[in-house]
Amino acid sequence: MSVATHKDCPNRREYDELRKKYRVQLLRSVDITEGLLADLTAIEAFEIKVSNIRSATETKAKADMILSLPSDKNYEQNIAPFLEALRENGHAHVADVFTTGSGEDLLTDDTYNLLISKLDDLCHYLDPECSIVLWLRSKDVFTESDKNRVTGCETASSKVDKIIEILLRKSNSSYQHFIDGLKKKDQEHVVYILTKEGNPPIGEETLKLIRKKRQLIVKQMDSMFSPLLSALVSCEVFTRDDKDRAEAKKVNHERNEQILDILVRKSSHHFENFIKALHQTSQKHVADLFEELEISGTVSTSLSEQQSDEAVLLPEMVRDLQDEESEMSRGLNGLGIHDAGVSSKCIGIWFKFSTRDTLDVMQSDKLNNLFTERYCGLFSGKRVPILVKIAEAEFKRCSQLLDKRQAPMRPEHQEALEMAAEQVVDNINVDEVLGDLSICKYRKAAILSESSSSEKARVLLEVMARRPDCEFHQLLSALRRSKQDIAVNFITG
Repeated sequence: MSVATHKDCPNRREYDELRKKYRVQLLRSVDITEGLLADLTAIEAFEIKVSNIRSATETKAKADMILSLPSDKNYEQNIAPFLEALRENGHAHVADVFTTGSGEDLLTDDTYNLLISKLDDLCHYLDPECSIVLWLRSKDVFTESDKNRVTGCETASSKVDKIIEILLRKSNSSYQHFIDGLKKKDQEHVVYILTKEGNPPIGEETLKLIRKKRQLIVKQMDSMFSPLLSALVSCEVFTRDDKDRAEAKKVNHERNEQILDILVRKSSHHFENFIKALHQTSQKHVADLFEELEISGTVSTSLSEQQSDEAVLLPEMVRDLQDEESEMSRGLNGLGIHDAGVSSKCIGIWFKFSTRDTLDVMQSDKLNNLFTERYCGLFSGKRVPILVKIAEAEFKRCSQLLDKRQAPMRPEHQEALEMAAEQVVDNINVDEVLGDLSICKYRKAAILSESSSSEKARVLLEVMARRPDCEFHQLLSALRRSKQDIAVNFITG
């Protein structure tokens, strides 16, 4: 890039007028990087002034001091190298204001305010590891220093925050490159946040469900010995980069954590295809974890006046159920109820859950005990029983829906298989049981690809630990038929 000539540069009066005219946009466009300060220090007339800039505390004041650097008796000598220093450090849009007399490429107020207002959503949904930073670098939107500042951040949210912080000081054309890059890098749900065009991000209700069930999903999903990652690419949930990031994790639970970290920064359409990929890889029992059942009932007391119940109970229940960290919400979560809500009509209540164990809990006294413990003190110190009533027809409906599902491996069965994988692999002959199991050809191939019989047994047990619970009993039957009693006795305790 050639140094601006005096012919290109404004005179001092023009410079000061343009600086005044575009003051607000210019001040927020100056990114005070070490590279910029170093190049300004190299201009002899600015050395002492830059030292003063370094000691200033407020960013806006520093930016104003930088823009005032040329305005002294040596203006004619310093303006060209000053503008060149700006250009060399990612500030061409700032320099262009003074060489063209136009602020056309400064970030508009609308775009600036949009990025500020959407910052929280962007930090939640933009995946900073999708190569968007490399894209911006390749388009000369980001400098090498900008790229390093982002990669130096530790968390995904802090990286996005830094990306937006830098982008807010870039040009209008830089923002358009950012939008183009999001589309290129499979981040159209982020484009939706900014433009309302494309597919929206995953909904908050789904994210809440993933947060609450994350530990269970991580333990149940098979990403090591199933073709899940290939299915995610085929279903256009993952890019090749996403797949590479997941494959870099060599332990199943770490890989599953990575898959979920990538997924929650995708669109609702991606999530729908994620569920399809689970079905395609014989993981319906995992897919079912993302689809909760809803059961409805009422809450009342033994007091005779219904209006009294509502006036006292309803406000407290509404507050509790809207707060994920409330004592009541934590208590419900401990029973396997992941969401709940109330309505004012006779204090109607609904619960969301996904397992038969939770349905059984709701048919016991545990809900009544939980609600009584929390709310009985509201009635003038009396211990008034709080009753959660659910119609028998509701229990029957939910039971029938659960009959159509595959229950995930029970924790005690999973633990038994994991311990067996550590202690009794030398006592398992895989060839004698594999033909009796319902696992797919891909998983069987993964098992048989191991070189030793003990490693084959280890992989078999790791695969079975992430299968539906009904296949636990299928494995035990196969072991019994082949008279592998040591393994059966160990697994059954």
